[in-house]
Amino acid sequence: MSTLTGPLLTDDLRSFQAEDREVVENPVDKWAAIAGRWKFNEDGVEFDGPDEPRNRLPLGLARASGRFRDGTIRTKIRLTRLEKTRGGVFFGFKSTDSSYFAAQIGAYDSAYAISEHRPDIGWLSIAQAGLLSNLSTDRAHDLRATVSGQSIRLSVDDVEVVSAIASRPIDGTGFGLFAWGDARVEFSGTRLLSAAPKLFVIMPFAEPFDTLYREVIFPVASKLNFRVVRVDEIAGPGIILEDIQRQVENSQAVVAEISTHNPNVFYELGYAHALRKPAILLVRRQEGQAMPFHVRGYRAIFHDDSIGGKKNVERNLEQHLRAILGP
Repeated sequence: MSTLTGPLLTDDLRSFQAEDREVVENPVDKWAAIAGRWKFNEDGVEFDGPDEPRNRLPLGLARASGRFRDGTIRTKIRLTRLEKTRGGVFFGFKSTDSSYFAAQIGAYDSAYAISEHRPDIGWLSIAQAGLLSNLSTDRAHDLRATVSGQSIRLSVDDVEVVSAIASRPIDGTGFGLFAWGDARVEFSGTRLLSAAPKLFVIMPFAEPFDTLYREVIFPVASKLNFRVVRVDEIAGPGIILEDIQRQVENSQAVVAEISTHNPNVFYELGYAHALRKPAILLVRRQEGQAMPFHVRGYRAIFHDDSIGGKKNVERNLEQHLRAILGP
């Protein structure tokens, strides 16, 4: 693996590297046409319109090889017509009948948009900005879609133009090029910049929980290539509540130790549940104490201070995290 240097090392990539994880750059050169008519060659990829002329849903999807969760998808896009023509990238994809997301130029009569496909509704705009007339058909626009957990940021020509927080986890790992309309859309220089998924840990900052974090949670999650973050490890100025919200949004999952019924812990866990974020609950065995009613229906990993208890929580935590990562 090699870290990025030079002009590709933009602000969003520096933020990934600041967490002591490499960002890996890979060119994307293997494609499968899922919807629409596509041409693939050494110089780039071209969308030539829908499967059938005058299709009322002129969708184009060219799926790339590999898997994508956190990181940046980068490509250059030239629209040959501005009206009713879109070009972009899609991600979080399982199938055309599932939920997934797209970051686009030329969508919804706007210059820039982030949208979600829901099989029961269709396409929904979740964020958009800019005048369509500000785009150009004379040149290619450099598009970057950066995903971290449920946070999505769209940059065009090295300027961040729109961002959004997905209302649900981005589950699928398929990604590729997105087009819409019956006009030609040209793509070139598509690259994937992958980063490790983030795990946010919610717990009191005291013993025995510090030891649990240091000796169990951190090493188990790191072994699976998670970036593990606890809010007391975040340096710099800012509002703590905003830092917590941002960490929950940017994570693939959270681990919450709820034994003490700490109100701060439950606030953070509640925000994760509001985002439908996968949450792994840890509970210390204590005689005569039951889980609070509102979380009693959730699966939990129980632990104690014994050697056997440590091995049990390590094994169960690893199983939960592997399930979240998927195959």
